Amino acid sequence: MIWILLLFILWLAAVIFFRVYRIWLPYYALAAIGSAYWLVAFANTFLFQDLLAQLVAFSVSQFAGFLGIATQIFKNAPGLLMVLVITQNVGWTVLQIGVESSGMLESIVVVSLVMFYPGWSWGRRIFSVLAGLFMTWGANILRLMIIVVLLHWLGKPVLVIAHTFLAKAAFFGMTVAIYWFLITRPTIYQVAGLLRRQSLEKR
Repeated sequence: MIWILLLFILWLAAVIFFRVYRIWLPYYALAAIGSAYWLVAFANTFLFQDLLAQLVAFSVSQFAGFLGIATQIFKNAPGLLMVLVITQNVGWTVLQIGVESSGMLESIVVVSLVMFYPGWSWGRRIFSVLAGLFMTWGANILRLMIIVVLLHWLGKPVLVIAHTFLAKAAFFGMTVAIYWFLITRPTIYQVAGLLRRQSLEKR
């Protein structure tokens, strides 16, 4: 525990040092990566992952109900979602929503990348974090809905393809789009505006 505390203090001191002396690239890289690590450690220590998995399972179950797909969740089994398969041998298939399927890691990356982005006001950072968390949550629910729908209608043999390829590809594309919207696109506009101002000043 002491070593973890010392490591956190060293990380924080390095982040503050780079921030004060405006050494932006090491500051941003160290702050974002370190923040992601500490947030994951915090989430695991305080069992936040279990709560998030339960919320994700509940949300997917509700959306599946709107589509007429029978599902079951259990209060004593966080992240456990049972989906009714109606093709071939009718029965239930259990989906376990863990770290990978909960969207926790992607959400933490969004928070870390946005909160330490240089040059943004705190208001813009907070708004971008909230927007990023909302979009990441929605993208993850959509990913799981792809699995649930395909599993329900096409049966258990499609589970590996739906989870490993289709749903992951869709989620990856949505995640890249979220990062583009939150960070890459504004950065391009910001740099382009700076270059235009410098060009006008030289005239």
